[in-house]
Amino acid sequence: MKKWKVAILVVVLAGIIGSVVAYKMWNKPHTKVEDVKGLEVSAKELSTAYADDETRANEEYLNKAITVTGEVAETEENQDGKLVVILAGADDMTTVQCTMRDNGVGVSEGGTITIKGFCNGSSLFGVLLSDCVIVK
Repeated sequence: MKKWKVAILVVVLAGIIGSVVAYKMWNKPHTKVEDVKGLEVSAKELSTAYADDETRANEEYLNKAITVTGEVAETEENQDGKLVVILAGADDMTTVQCTMRDNGVGVSEGGTITIKGFCNGSSLFGVLLSDCVIVK
């Protein structure tokens, strides 16, 4: 009888500890790009790195904060209503697409801008950055 009481106590304690850990992990604050030191690179260097060797570029940039400086080729709105700033890359086929966190950002085409965001790798449309903010 005493062994059952100890076993039940162990199971209950494990459940409580597991619940507390799960609650803390679920409610962990989101990492903001402003709080992370970013690698500094130009849009042309970043797009060239991905065009030359995507695997090596992923090792260096993927899921890291990056500060990118480049010329704004165009701006558009994505399907979620977020502003996407497209920076010109090394040639017409390679770009850096920066999805901005905030919509009220004033960006003019043709100007040079510095943006910081998390690198999500590349796609057919260029290198993708998310959760981006303008560096002042």
